[in-house]
Amino acid sequence: MFQRFAFNWKAQTAHGLHSPFVFDLYTQVIDPVYQQNPSDIQEAMIHGIGKHLKIAAGKIQVIDFKILRDQDIPSIEAFMQEKDHLLFCLNIRYSDESLQKWSLIAAMPQAIHSIELFEMGIISLNTIAPKQHFFLKKS
Repeated sequence: MFQRFAFNWKAQTAHGLHSPFVFDLYTQVIDPVYQQNPSDIQEAMIHGIGKHLKIAAGKIQVIDFKILRDQDIPSIEAFMQEKDHLLFCLNIRYSDESLQKWSLIAAMPQAIHSIELFEMGIISLNTIAPKQHFFLKKS
């Protein structure tokens, strides 16, 4: 519960977002999905964002941090070499170790936009803007 409180304290909504890419993603997909409150929010986010950005299924990597192992990190780094790919990280707060791995991946130079949604993280590898990290919540 404290993690959720701390996250909400620093998280923002569309107000104050200075990245046109993230603002568009938030207003067109992320917040509408939150407002619909689907039974599988993670699947709805993955499908909605992929469709909105017109990213082919093969260019979207989904990683479940419940089962992520240290030896999986090099293959994630290899995937992150492609600039038109998107990385979805599920269960980033499953454990302290999961959150540390999320922080490690989000800090990699290839991760241009890292968006934390509490229950999941999204990493854009497209070099359309300077590297930034965002904490977004339901409006």
